[in-house]
Amino acid sequence: MLKINLKLAFRNIFRNKLYTAINVIGLSVASAFCILVYLYVKNEQSFDRFHQDQDRLYRVEESDIFSSLRAKPEKSFFSALMKDAEQKNMIQTPTALAVDLKRNFPEIENAIRFSGIGDETIKVANQSFKEKGDNLTYADADFFKVFNFPLISGSPSSVMSGRNQAVISARLAKKYFGNDNPVGKILLMPNESNQPPLIVSGVYRDFPSNSSFQFDMIVRMESNPDYNDNYARGVNSFSDPLVLKLKKGVDAAKFQAKLDVFAKQYFKPVLESMKKNDPKTHLGDMHIILRPFVEAHYNQAQGWYHYSDLKNIYQLVCLTVVILFIACLNYILLTLTSAISRSQDVGVRKTIGASRVQITLQYYTETQVLAFIAVIAGFLLSVICLPFFCNLTGTNIDLSNFSFGAVALFLFILGLALGLLAGIYPALAMSGLRPLNIMRGFSAYRINPFLSKCLIVLQFSVCVIMVISTLAINKQIHFLNETDMGFNKDEILMLRSPYSWLDKQKTLVLRDRLYQYAATDPALEDFTTGSIYFGGVNYNGFIINGEKVMVQDLNVDYNYFSFLKIPIVKGRTFSKDIATDSAKLNYPYLKKSQKSSLTFRTIVVNETLYKILGKPHVGELDRQMGGIIIGVCKDYHTQDLTKKIEPAYHTINAWVNNSYWIKIKAGQSLPKTMDKIKTNWNKLTGNLPLDYTFMDEAVAKSYNSYLHWMTTITTSCILAIIIACMGLFGLSGLTTLNRTKEIGIRKVLGASVSNLFVLLNRGTIVLALCSFVIAAPISWYLVHQWLDNFAYRIQPDWLLFTSAGLIAMITAMIAVSYHTIKAAMGNPVESLRSE
Repeated sequence: MLKINLKLAFRNIFRNKLYTAINVIGLSVASAFCILVYLYVKNEQSFDRFHQDQDRLYRVEESDIFSSLRAKPEKSFFSALMKDAEQKNMIQTPTALAVDLKRNFPEIENAIRFSGIGDETIKVANQSFKEKGDNLTYADADFFKVFNFPLISGSPSSVMSGRNQAVISARLAKKYFGNDNPVGKILLMPNESNQPPLIVSGVYRDFPSNSSFQFDMIVRMESNPDYNDNYARGVNSFSDPLVLKLKKGVDAAKFQAKLDVFAKQYFKPVLESMKKNDPKTHLGDMHIILRPFVEAHYNQAQGWYHYSDLKNIYQLVCLTVVILFIACLNYILLTLTSAISRSQDVGVRKTIGASRVQITLQYYTETQVLAFIAVIAGFLLSVICLPFFCNLTGTNIDLSNFSFGAVALFLFILGLALGLLAGIYPALAMSGLRPLNIMRGFSAYRINPFLSKCLIVLQFSVCVIMVISTLAINKQIHFLNETDMGFNKDEILMLRSPYSWLDKQKTLVLRDRLYQYAATDPALEDFTTGSIYFGGVNYNGFIINGEKVMVQDLNVDYNYFSFLKIPIVKGRTFSKDIATDSAKLNYPYLKKSQKSSLTFRTIVVNETLYKILGKPHVGELDRQMGGIIIGVCKDYHTQDLTKKIEPAYHTINAWVNNSYWIKIKAGQSLPKTMDKIKTNWNKLTGNLPLDYTFMDEAVAKSYNSYLHWMTTITTSCILAIIIACMGLFGLSGLTTLNRTKEIGIRKVLGASVSNLFVLLNRGTIVLALCSFVIAAPISWYLVHQWLDNFAYRIQPDWLLFTSAGLIAMITAMIAVSYHTIKAAMGNPVESLRSE
């Protein structure tokens, strides 16, 4: 029986080439998207699970004692699924905590602390290399005992046994030493005056792409010049992420309860000190929380190494379900359309004794075969599109991390599910036909298209929702790119100092030399310095009007405001001719009563802070700020537009700025200008690495995650519309087939092609309008939910919804035009003869 059904399935598949091609394309595209999302989800789930004892590893977190002061995150559509992924705790722990925990709790087998080194210049012989801080870390000596990262040279027990030892990745070993053996070689950090030379003690394989850690150099924790100071400060210093390895058989929940009791006493001194300094601040208790290490990357904790947004994962899964749903509905519609011509075959088979089960199995087998063909084609398509998908989602998926058996099993289940979802209804519908009705008059049986129309409305409503969402996202991103940030960001090159921020002398000498160079180069317009890049912030807490307010602290240069073209709306800016502008002010009576941060400097505030302060007199001492406000600048954005403009103040020479900003004149050749800047940089720094970016690129980079999501939604929308149009194509075929005789009669009576085209497409227009009516309110809700992520946002208007409706209408008309025009232009004699 199965053999016969397979033969009939392949015969019918190859007989109806057009419908087969459409079905295979629709299902394979949907399958490819589903496979890519499967690989993405499994890749995210595989993070940090390759460690042998991953079930005993936990990241230590402390609860946010200021949670009562912070705004609670708004509930989203996926909040119920997020569990504690949105919980914002502090992962920086006191340096001494790991030692104290191991001393007090025998349940702990090991504890590994991390301390970031920061962006650093590494000198190897006569060469210097600039390394990103995310790739360099101090860690405890048992790092390679706790985490299963294979060593190429060295053993886990001894590779970090001595002080001032560094273990480097194979990638870094190749970069620094080529094919030479790196063990025993010397690495220098010239910007760290207290850092002794480091000896390479081992080399490890590059960490896999599904590891939260991507370190290229690991230095023993005690080698940190600040280690002893941080340790001595006890609970007054929170700096090190900490991972605990529990002993076998330890119940993590019960152990965390013990830690909670310990935390109340351990952190009691710091809480009492904070309450003493600021009695009005409502502080909660500090708790120690254990988060499974394999789930840590789902939590957006500041200072952790990898973050996967669960919302994006759930949204991608929902998009996959929608696209598969649309593809299955299309298959049902197209199968019913093409199966009508085979209704007499059903009648003949039933007349000679075929049971309903046999006919159902025949049609289902055909669908299942087609589904497996589509899944295989979809897998090939997904492999081809994998690089594009990785770029789309900003992830790195390595197929070598997946077992063949797991992927094959998923493909089989996907093919089986597609066959069941798409094939059951057409098979039951065809097997349920009555032979007497079919054979009477030897005519094709007409299937009522009401159900098909309902399915079309449903799937096209989903498409309209996606079109509206795509237009809204594109419009919001365009708004972000076009909105005035309050300062001039174009043609500004930002250079990062190659020296440590503690090395004041070298930083200032380089600043002065760059000033001179910028003043003499005709391609350059201006030069200034800043304390941080765009998006970076430094806060200080002030008590203003009896409440604690976090205020941005910006250390700037004298020409900072003129350089960025930020207007001063009241008072004046800083001046080199006025000594007090850059001097530290002394107010002993303020120091005695100090309960929060005070500037003790001359400051320029932004409009937001000026209003919060109650618009005090300019040029006079403001006791709440502890400094003299000499001017008020117009509000401008120091962060992206997802955040509101915050209160901020500016100072001169409060500390050394390690960011140099160069304004390039308009119309200059950027490649030539950059070559000249690099040449002069090498002369001024002695060939130290040049780390730079353009300010407009830094601003645009802050929206990267939203750009990725916009591209993902747009791509999904295009796929959904293409697949949905195939459904409309099938419905138009069904409609024209059922109205073949009517069309022939109307043509005989004198109806023109245009009249018939309008008549046949009137139903499509009604369906599209119904879809729009259903989709519009749902889209409005979803769009507003997404726009709530932005402090500055568009307001979706009638034009956006009208545009989406027109796109849906035009797309629908294009999809049905083939069948309607063909039917309208056909010979009425042939259509009437067939009836």
